[in-house]
Amino acid sequence: MKLLYKKGWRLNSSVETTVLNLILGSSLFTKSILLILLMISIISWAIIFHKYLYIRKYRSEITRFLKSLTSQSSSVMIEDSCTHFSKGVARTMPVLLLKIFRIKKQGRTIQSPEAIINNASMHEMGKLQRGMGMLATTANVSPLLGLLGTVWGIMYAFINISQKGGASIDIVAPGIAEALITTIAGLCVAIPALVGHNLLSGVIDSCMDNLDRISEYAASVLSQESTP
Repeated sequence: MKLLYKKGWRLNSSVETTVLNLILGSSLFTKSILLILLMISIISWAIIFHKYLYIRKYRSEITRFLKSLTSQSSSVMIEDSCTHFSKGVARTMPVLLLKIFRIKKQGRTIQSPEAIINNASMHEMGKLQRGMGMLATTANVSPLLGLLGTVWGIMYAFINISQKGGASIDIVAPGIAEALITTIAGLCVAIPALVGHNLLSGVIDSCMDNLDRISEYAASVLSQESTP
């Protein structure tokens, strides 16, 4: 059993060394493709981690604010709820509503408060969506970059065949292997970006739904108070 393990370990180590040698010995074009994919991968992973931490906290705060807001029956209690949630990553809507209700309480008029609330809600939605386009682009472009490297590797293999006048495995294999490396790299970049985009989109949709409900509830309360 130990002998099999050692043989398997040596085989894996040999394969890893071969792959590394292929990357180091690949053409400048292939290295450029791999470098671009590496940069895109780093950016997409940074977006995924940052968005996950930010949106998770945002959803928690905006959900609790919605529950607190809709459970209040008077403007004074709504002000208290807004004051309580006026700090944190989801503070934009509570701070705005707090200002609007205080201005109304002072007897001052506000031009189109519903429009102001809706604009603030749209601004928050834009912040939540920031960076998602990059993830979608990464998921779509990375396989194409990998395919481009694959086509180049195959073309490079055929050029070697024509130059050396033969089609032995020693001549064809390096170019084909180089082509497959870029394909694998493209998929390794695209798959996490696609999964991250889809998972984050579900959380963002939940936050946007809460923002819509907050806007509708605040607008209804303001319209009731404006009615003589």
